[in-house]
Amino acid sequence: MLLCAGIFAGCSKDKSISKESNQVTLNFRLTANGEPLQPGTNYINGSGETFTVSTFKIYVSSFSFQNVGTSQISNTDPACFLINMQDPASLKANVTLSSGQFNQLVFYVGVDSTRNVSGAQTGSLDPLNGMFWTWNTGYIFAKFEGNSSVSSNIGNSFVYHIGGFRTGENAIRKIILDFPGDQTITSGNIGTEIQLDIDLDRWFTGVNNISIASTPVWMEPGGLSLELADNYATMFSIQDIITP
Repeated sequence: MLLCAGIFAGCSKDKSISKESNQVTLNFRLTANGEPLQPGTNYINGSGETFTVSTFKIYVSSFSFQNVGTSQISNTDPACFLINMQDPASLKANVTLSSGQFNQLVFYVGVDSTRNVSGAQTGSLDPLNGMFWTWNTGYIFAKFEGNSSVSSNIGNSFVYHIGGFRTGENAIRKIILDFPGDQTITSGNIGTEIQLDIDLDRWFTGVNNISIASTPVWMEPGGLSLELADNYATMFSIQDIITP
């Protein structure tokens, strides 16, 4: 499958990009073991366990930009996007940029508390996307499924459904990413794109070491969900900023 082919082709590295639009395109690339993610391919996690990936979905939301030097912050775009490895179109997101010059991207992994208590919704939050816990009102923030020979679950499968927004169970994580080098973007841009990697290796080793053999299944808030939330907060990185 061509999940993200060509995303990084033809990149230029302008240090300051300034044209005429307030929209920035975010391109996400899923990777594992340093390569673009491919369903059915064998990968090895930090515990030395071989695994394949069949499902990976994750919510990202509330994008904004800021400048670490001036403390200037752009308006927050409230949009919530569902990244889905099986849907190449979901690997691209358009967000708005307000007036200013910025060198950091800020967003959240997860679905905010208001949306979590508003019942079933539409668009990326439609329950038909398979990311809504009907038994425990609220959204699954990240879903990671596959197979591993070390899993004791039926069919050697592993299943991680991570969520939770209540006190003591909050798996929402804030992400702040610096732009590479001294690159910046300014309001008035047209066609600016930010290329981001999502490194699935970090799911198992970002902050906490997670073993499939030890816990092949987790599908509830709290407990391991909090450890995996700390891990998925480290999965994102900006690889480049490009302009036509």
